[in-house]
Amino acid sequence: MNLDKLTDLEFELKNHTGYIKINRPPNNFFDADLIGEIADVLETMDETDQCRSLILFSAGKHFCAGADFTRSSMKEESDPYEQLYQQAVRLYRTKKPIIGVIQGAAIGGGLGVSLSCDFRIACPESRFSANFARLAFHQGFGTTITLPRVIGHQKASLMLLTGRRVTGEEAYEYGLADYLVEKDNLMSAAEKLADEINSAGPLGVQAIKKTIREGLADEIEKITKWELSEQNRLRETEDFKEGIKASLDRRDPIFQSK
Repeated sequence: MNLDKLTDLEFELKNHTGYIKINRPPNNFFDADLIGEIADVLETMDETDQCRSLILFSAGKHFCAGADFTRSSMKEESDPYEQLYQQAVRLYRTKKPIIGVIQGAAIGGGLGVSLSCDFRIACPESRFSANFARLAFHQGFGTTITLPRVIGHQKASLMLLTGRRVTGEEAYEYGLADYLVEKDNLMSAAEKLADEINSAGPLGVQAIKKTIREGLADEIEKITKWELSEQNRLRETEDFKEGIKASLDRRDPIFQSK
């Protein structure tokens, strides 16, 4: 892949660390194209010996506030969610450790993107939310598997069934964030962890990651098909339409089980 032709990402490789910057500020909404570009970079770095770890971060206020299917590229797809999840699965098949820097909100599908990383570094201003239930919707991006895998079944159920927002401090207590630092120190903390990974034997690190994540990509591929079927079903309901409208109006939704 020619990394000079990235559309909504910026990439730099230095000191054995690849820096992937999502550049759709302030909210960094994603679509299948953006996730595909991230996967392209990760796969290219898998074949680059000079790269031993990667840092995924974003421009603007938030890490990622979810999916954006209003983009023209997505409107042309018969099923943009299916295209998205095909790209998402690729993230879980890559070899090298990824550190996510969460400077603001990681909401909905944005939470899913953060969970594709091996580690997450948060600050007090960070916010994590599986807000799908608040929209009368169903989680996607493999969150059904990845969230319980990281924080356990009970805490994942709490986040998924309430749709509540979790602060940076709570995320650290849950184990959703591996480090909690001041906002100005997010990148330096990520680089410190990357340097620690980079000082280890790269072939050993890759072998260990493969063992730890054995079968995960196949599970993600399977569960996203189920998630998609539930999303397609619920997308046709009155409650989902109300959830979206209430969110845009910044009010509490009034659901009627219809």
